[in-house]
This record gives sequence, structure tokens and C-alpha cells, in this order.
Amino acid sequence: MKIDTFSLKDKLFKNLIVIFLMSTLPFSVLGIRPDSTYVFMPQDFGLIYKEFQVKTADNVSINVWFYPAQDTTGYGSYKQGRIMKNYHADINKKPTIIICNADANSMCYHIGNVKYLCPHGYNVVTFDWRGFAKSQKWKFDKNIACLEFLKDYNAVLDTVIQMKEVDNKRIGAYSFSTGAYISFLEFSLRSEIKALIVRGMFTSYKELIKNVDRIDPERIHPYPAAFDQPEYRAIDLAPHITKPIMLIVGEHDVRTPPEMSIALLSNINSFIRDLWIVKGAEHGGQESPEVIDWKGFKQRTLDFYQQNL
Repeated sequence: MKIDTFSLKDKLFKNLIVIFLMSTLPFSVLGIRPDSTYVFMPQDFGLIYKEFQVKTADNVSINVWFYPAQDTTGYGSYKQGRIMKNYHADINKKPTIIICNADANSMCYHIGNVKYLCPHGYNVVTFDWRGFAKSQKWKFDKNIACLEFLKDYNAVLDTVIQMKEVDNKRIGAYSFSTGAYISFLEFSLRSEIKALIVRGMFTSYKELIKNVDRIDPERIHPYPAAFDQPEYRAIDLAPHITKPIMLIVGEHDVRTPPEMSIALLSNINSFIRDLWIVKGAEHGGQESPEVIDWKGFKQRTLDFYQQNL
């Protein structure tokens, strides 16, 4: 399916992604920085969606936005967009992409990704981790990665596969950095996720810490000890991956460098595996792969999902 040409709308959503990536950069990969509110809402961009909450295994409420596949064209600027207040379910089941956060901000910053996926026939699901935005409050050490995020992801996936709008044989996922690691673990455990794209992925927390310590030697970078167990180490789980997967990393990413993605890819046993090293890109901010090559990012990710879902 042909992708729309680069336009003012593309620039608006590229700028939205820049804002998100710039705001998360100082806390990227390690450390948690939740937003308490939504700076943008889907209706500000003319998007049809429904909002609901799911319960985790430990009884925590997680806030979810479900966007049905839809035409996202036909408006001027995002402030002048049509506002869709009423959601009506489409009984025709569609492939669905689950997008999760990294470790900062809220799900409202994923609207740019929603805008380019929905017109191509995909439902999109975004959600907030516990302690973020309208998800239930949660007390955690903001300097340590949160193992409980796995429970949040599982609760969302368990709900999504039961939705009448969702073709539960065609579920894909996307995330980056800390979210990519959580998504990778879920991808290895849950057969319902059929295809995965991760950006800024790392082999293990232990190896990641070595890089982060070099970048910020004045700060201590703790993480849950459980992440050192084989069942939580991406490099140990890689040989069990037999489903389609795509890894994206910036050429100059020093937090999660290309060598990490290469190591993972070499251990993955899928017949469909791809690696895109984005020239000139870094880990986040204005030099992230999405910003350096937004058109390429859209094209490659859409191609991957269309071929594998």
C-alpha cells in the first residue's frame, strides 16, 4: 500500500516525536520519569479511540487507548482537526499493533505513530505503565527499572486478544529502549505476539549498565537483580525467538550500540529477522532514528508489518 508523501502533517507528527524523545533522553533506559497528565489527547488530532482500564495480576489498574483502523486524513492543523467523541466498534477484525512506553512520559506521545499506522488497516493499542498518567498510582524507586511493567503488558495483551475488533492471530508490537526490552521479553513468552519491531534494544541490563556508567560515571545505576536471571536476559532468550523480528538502532548510539542488536540478531533463530542501522542517528532526542529518517522509519516499519501480520 502506498504511503502518503511527506507533508505538513508528517512534519507535525515528526515534531511530536521529537518533543517526546527530547523529554525522555536524560532518563532514557535507566530511571523512571512518569507524566501525571496528558499533554495531548487523541481527539486533538481527530482520532477515533476508546479509553478503558485493565487490571493486572497484582490488581493494579492500567489505562489503555484503543484506536481502531481508520482514515486519519482530511484535516488541517492538529488544533483544527475533527473531533471524534463517540467510538463505535467495527465488527471486522483487524491486525493490531501494541505500542508501549519506554521509561518516561505518557502514551499521548505515541499519537504520531498511531497516525501513520491506522490508515493502513491496523488497530493500535497504547497504554501507560503503573504510576504513569491515569494508570493507578504506584510507588517505585525512580532510579531503578520496574520489573512489574511485565505484569502491566500482560494485562493489556490478555484484554486485547479478547476484543471483537482484533484479529488475535495478527498481533504485532513496537517499542524502544526500556520498552523494547519489556516487549522483547513478552515476545519470547507470549505466542499471541506474531511480529515485533524494537528500537534501541540491548542484550542485558548488566551489559547496558557498562555503557551507561561510561556516559554518566557520577551516578549509580541500579536495576532489579531478577534481570540477571536467564529468563530476563534478552541475549539468553534470543535463541528461542522463531517469529519475525526487526531491530532498529542508531549508527552512533552509545547507550544501546549497534553491536548489541547485532549480537541479538546473530542468536535469534527466526527465518525472518532484520536489522536497520540508521546512519547518523543516536539513541534519542533530535538524533534518534525516527527523527533522522522519519520517512524511512515509516516505510520500513509498515513494510515489515504488512509482510508479517
